[in-house]
Amino acid sequence: MKKLLIILRTGLGLLLTAALLTGGALQAQNLSSSELPAAQLEQVNPLIDIVLPRLYPIIVMDVSPSLGDATLINRINMVVSLGMMDAAAPYHETAVGMYTRIPRQPANEATDRDINIAMLHAAYQTLLGLLPQRAPVWRDMLSDYGLNPDDESSDASTPVGIGNLAGRGALAGRLRDGMNQLGNYQDNTGYMPVNSAYILRDPSRWQPGVRLQGAGVYTVQQFVTPQLANTEPVGAFDPREFRAAPPLASDPEDWGAYKAQADAVLEVSANLSDEQKLKAELFDNKILSLGLSFVHLAQENNWSPADTARGYFLKTAAAMDGSIVTWQEKARYDAVRPFSALRHIYGDELVTAWGGPGAGTLEIPASQWRSYLPEADHPEYPSGSTCGCYAQAQAVRRFSGSDELNWTVAYPAGSSRIEPGLTPAGDLALSFATWTDFARDCGQSRVWAGVHFPAAVEVSAAICGGFGDLAYDYFRTLLDGTAPERPAAQALAVDPWFTAARAFEPEPVVVPPSTTPTPETCRAVSDNIYIMAVNSGVDCQLLNTSGLGLLAGYLDAVKLSGELSLGVQICFRDGGSLIFFDESSVPPTIAQLATHDVSNMVCGWINQPGTVMLMASALDKASGFDAAGNAIAPLSECQIITREHLNFRDAPGGQRYDVIPAGERLKAIARTSGSFKVEYRGNLGWVSADYVSAEGACG
Repeated sequence: MKKLLIILRTGLGLLLTAALLTGGALQAQNLSSSELPAAQLEQVNPLIDIVLPRLYPIIVMDVSPSLGDATLINRINMVVSLGMMDAAAPYHETAVGMYTRIPRQPANEATDRDINIAMLHAAYQTLLGLLPQRAPVWRDMLSDYGLNPDDESSDASTPVGIGNLAGRGALAGRLRDGMNQLGNYQDNTGYMPVNSAYILRDPSRWQPGVRLQGAGVYTVQQFVTPQLANTEPVGAFDPREFRAAPPLASDPEDWGAYKAQADAVLEVSANLSDEQKLKAELFDNKILSLGLSFVHLAQENNWSPADTARGYFLKTAAAMDGSIVTWQEKARYDAVRPFSALRHIYGDELVTAWGGPGAGTLEIPASQWRSYLPEADHPEYPSGSTCGCYAQAQAVRRFSGSDELNWTVAYPAGSSRIEPGLTPAGDLALSFATWTDFARDCGQSRVWAGVHFPAAVEVSAAICGGFGDLAYDYFRTLLDGTAPERPAAQALAVDPWFTAARAFEPEPVVVPPSTTPTPETCRAVSDNIYIMAVNSGVDCQLLNTSGLGLLAGYLDAVKLSGELSLGVQICFRDGGSLIFFDESSVPPTIAQLATHDVSNMVCGWINQPGTVMLMASALDKASGFDAAGNAIAPLSECQIITREHLNFRDAPGGQRYDVIPAGERLKAIARTSGSFKVEYRGNLGWVSADYVSAEGACG
């Protein structure tokens, strides 16, 4: 038996390491029993020897070709191992299932053969539900070992029935957990990036990247599974109680910090070693790093098949729970990736950095800088990979009772995925004596890869080990039988932070009753305009606004003067939006009025003299007025000098798309009460008037 296990383990290692080091796909249909020695079921470890060799290649082909999409890979692994763990529970002295409570079996039936049969049928049921398109692979997984995939028994006194019940229970228990499995894991949060792949409107926020898929075929990144933030965790905690400090250095308002963290990435990029490159590749591959590190430990410790499944479930649950909080904070901060920040800071200026595969360190335009690894499909802060590694490391420490790992991954010369044939220059072995070493290098590898700033790694390293503890604490209650029966998982309510920060409900308009009859000039102003004045000393006049050249698109207008302190309601029969033009301020201001409906008319409420205008559409803050409604006045003989770094915006109060350094002298061509319109680097935009010195006829 010992010789057979050595052969099986060696076969798994060669099979997976050869494929996963390169991220290449294997043909799952070739993973038949002919490639594994015939064995009796009591002589194998089902998870390591049977399930994973079939599952991992399918993940490469159907789920994540790069093996970098941790959220999807981890959830599939978690549900499969959950089913296997729950199938083994009835054979344990005290353990109970997470989603099934199957009667405990007699001690004399707790044989390796019966437990393995139960676990294999549980894995089969979960895989049919998770990846049904690969049913032939899962059927062969059973039939290759003499088991009948058509045996749908629910007899809780037999290994087959126990496995079927546990697998179905695990699948049903997580079916509606918030990940939207029924919707093919598509985003159901309505997330929309502020920046496009081609225009960086806000340099503090995530910009989707563009990826080459083939000759001339490009795709734009989408935030992968943002709904993970709303997924029910395994551990007993509320994700909304865990918050990461804001990524202050990712806000260009603090230009010094913004530039410093980008320069830190450049410094690393220019000095990459072979070891750093290969560690970056290793930890980017979630099956090889998070998966096979555990497989190695299970084999070294000679864990039983049931304990292997339990430990695998625990480590995937810990990583998933950490990812829920990480994705919650990623959605909250929506932080910029290094590639966007570097291009924003330096444009086409030369920087010293890694120049691409095989090019070494070069001076290149910052606009052509690239990270060593492709950027992940989600905002930068905090680091999800770092969190998964720290959570897994702590969970496995608790499970095994030791920090020891003693894992080595050998890279032959030239075996790099990014620089094949060149890196490493000679044979290189990456060794991790402890889980502490593993987690630390995993986090740092994201900076070496060029996909994270150091702060994103640091914050994940600080908080994510705790998710390993929380997962283990819950796991122990399953093992000792004290865990209460658990209902099927349900999606969490939307993060209250989003509700508070992003929802906008206009204040209701309360129109008081008139104290005096509406003046005649207001009642007879127009057949299309209805005015109700609370005050008696109000005068209304239909207005020709042709002299107000900056206001295009108006449909109708009325000027109100006199006593309006108690208010006036103005309604227009034609649809549109309402603006209020106040000529008493210098410069004049224009504000959009909140509107309400009265008898199918659009109505607004004012309490000071001015002109109310019916517009064909809502205000466009980029032309005619700023976000606060301040009118724009043209300038001809005005220059400004920036006193400090200033945001360069598409409109007054609009989206930031550049930063102008201190000491720049610029010609101002227009202004509002709080902003100047200037030309910078061939682009027109706006800067705040509060941080400039003005010279000439600047109004």
